[in-house]
Amino acid sequence: MNELHDDQGSGDLVEPRQVEAVVRLLGSHEPSLDAVVAGRARLLAEAAATATADAPVRTAATATADAPVRTRKRRRGRLVGAALSLAVAATVAVVAPAMLSDGTVSVVPQPTGTSSPAAVPTARQILLAAAVAVEKARASGDYWRTATVAQWMLTDPTRSYVLQSERSGEQWLAKRPGLQSWRIRQDLGVKPATPQDEAAWRAAGAPTSWRYPKNMKTENLFAVPFEPLEAAAGERTAERLHGKWKGTAGDLAGESMTWQEVRAIPSEPDKLRSYLEERVGRLELAGSGMDVEEARAHILLRDCVGIISGLPASPEVRASAYRILASLPGIRAEGEMTDPLGRRGQALSYQEEIEPGLFTQVRLVVDPGTGLLLAEVRTNTTKLANGRQAELRVSTSYRAIGWTDERPQLPTHQD
Repeated sequence: MNELHDDQGSGDLVEPRQVEAVVRLLGSHEPSLDAVVAGRARLLAEAAATATADAPVRTAATATADAPVRTRKRRRGRLVGAALSLAVAATVAVVAPAMLSDGTVSVVPQPTGTSSPAAVPTARQILLAAAVAVEKARASGDYWRTATVAQWMLTDPTRSYVLQSERSGEQWLAKRPGLQSWRIRQDLGVKPATPQDEAAWRAAGAPTSWRYPKNMKTENLFAVPFEPLEAAAGERTAERLHGKWKGTAGDLAGESMTWQEVRAIPSEPDKLRSYLEERVGRLELAGSGMDVEEARAHILLRDCVGIISGLPASPEVRASAYRILASLPGIRAEGEMTDPLGRRGQALSYQEEIEPGLFTQVRLVVDPGTGLLLAEVRTNTTKLANGRQAELRVSTSYRAIGWTDERPQLPTHQD
């Protein structure tokens, strides 16, 4: 087991009593007494074991950045990017875990109590609590199911207001050869993002569709839609996965993986990190315009998030991905956050460079009680035609991640 360092990366050990902050918060939604006792015992055992470990965690060298969202900085010879410039805010709230009929983890938001500032856990403690919880997740089933709601903001073609588009998605990956894998989607419509945007939309005549010029300048903040956007929701459709997707277990960093390859992923934190770093080392990054070492550190972070958010790896592998994230310095806990679906969770934020010198803020909203990643949110700002500064957010919220023996509820329209 790895050592627990404080959120400054100083190497100081986290004592078991410090993890009590997490335990108290996780107990504030008043589950059963047995659940409270078992949860506290697991967390304290984790802290006690890690506090006496001999081998320190391997950490990547990082530079702390408190840059505002979408800011340009002088490079000074190196990229301030993603994992190496973690300015992470961990927010404090409680989400009560609920089990779907088949045992897949879902999340039901519950009212949270107040807690004193002294009770706020560090981001490292939050990530380690999530690691302990995800180790208890179901380890097998007929399908690996991921259910998401994606939301993204973009300006209208005249840059007069901001629109929000939304889509639901489900991916059912069959482990047994006799079962069909499916991808189910539905466009949920487009609407003005905020009341201020709605006022501007009404002033423009309240259009219900938007057509974008192909050469529209977006500052790389969003992709120009190829087809007109429609305010009305679309039809729910299902697509059979075939070709390279037939028999796949998903992908890691854009690379398709077989079930055998996923099963071979090492579960110990140090070995998992070496495995991921070896994969990253095969990438050609010299011509990317980024500092190679910092780019590799960023990809390592993204690979860990990829494992947590959707790859059907073992619970032990997913727990180790959380522990690798917990080993990164610069992580801090600073309050609570509501995800795009209205659920409360612990938010971890970092800066990600989308082009040289241009950064976006990324937040990962985690429920440490279940180990479930609730949402991933990216935030930028842009200037509208009237000079108003507006936020542009892109998010993926996870409604369910895990194994199930259920079958997908397929719509009439199937490809």
